Amino acid sequence: MVRFSDIIKIKEKEGSKTLQRERYAREDKFSLSESQIFQTKKKDPGDVSLENKPGLEIVTYYEKFIERAMDVKERVKADKGISPSPILSDLHYIIEQDLIDKLYEYAMSAHEDYEEMIIHTIDVTFTALKIGKGMDYDIKMLLRLGLAAFLENVGMYKIPESILKSRGKLGQEEVKLIRKHPELSRDILWQMGENYKWLADVAYQIHERHNGSGYPLGLKGNEISELASIIGLTDTYSAMIKNRPYRRKFIQTDSIKSIVGVNKGQFPPKIVKVFLNQISLFPVNSYIRLNNRSVGRVISTDKMQPLRPTIELLYDGSGNRLEKPQIIRLSENPLLYIDGNAKLDFLNKHKADIQDHHNGKDLS
Repeated sequence: MVRFSDIIKIKEKEGSKTLQRERYAREDKFSLSESQIFQTKKKDPGDVSLENKPGLEIVTYYEKFIERAMDVKERVKADKGISPSPILSDLHYIIEQDLIDKLYEYAMSAHEDYEEMIIHTIDVTFTALKIGKGMDYDIKMLLRLGLAAFLENVGMYKIPESILKSRGKLGQEEVKLIRKHPELSRDILWQMGENYKWLADVAYQIHERHNGSGYPLGLKGNEISELASIIGLTDTYSAMIKNRPYRRKFIQTDSIKSIVGVNKGQFPPKIVKVFLNQISLFPVNSYIRLNNRSVGRVISTDKMQPLRPTIELLYDGSGNRLEKPQIIRLSENPLLYIDGNAKLDFLNKHKADIQDHHNGKDLS
């Protein structure tokens, strides 16, 4: 879990919103009204403390996006329309306040108290936005990417939960139904009107792959929207690092190696490169072993020194759990370095302790 004492207070960015409005007005391909893009969240009096407690602000906005995702799910199931305005308003706020990295780190460390698809939506959204930052997207493109990532899987809510939660091997008809969800997503998002046709097109292409191995159309290369490729990569990565009814989650570093190794060619090289720069080979919440044999969890990364993240040490070199976890910044400790992932047998042996710590309980 992210330690709020380590979260740097977010400074409000200065700049003229009037100039931004004029710039957006000239963008023909992405038409959103001023009220949609620039709607400012009005904090009630009880929220005034958020300005002095950036950690609390991050938790608040994480929970807000959870609520938004749950609302979208219920609206889709009830065949009600989806309004993009509140989603865009929240996205605009976190982009302007530079909260993307901290929300990503919190999402990767938060325990899974919500249903699988809701958590997946949040993970994909913040991971995609983090990559978008690495792509040097302006605020318009980040808004576009964030909205598409948040709504990319709405078609899955039309799939019976008995299929989605099945622990056994799915039948041919069940697989066919699941593979239909990009079309279902497209049809749902088409209902948002002509201004959001691009959104429906992106959702329809999420499972297309750069080398032509994807579905439903077998598109390849530049035939696929760049936004769809970014979200497709984050969708794949986020699914691999979380538990599923039919399998245990993959170690995060193994997931990254799979994307750049076994699945090489499925995503544009430029996007994969940015993904590696932004997420790191040792991403937040991965468990690693140091050269002194101690074991810990990555709690933050440094793009300038991707192999030297900040570690929360949990076990000493003899495998004994520490009475109190220690924070080690490898960038400030030249004699220590990551020797590899924590071994699976070690993680399984201490599974209960690690889960308790992950859920916010003291190890001691």
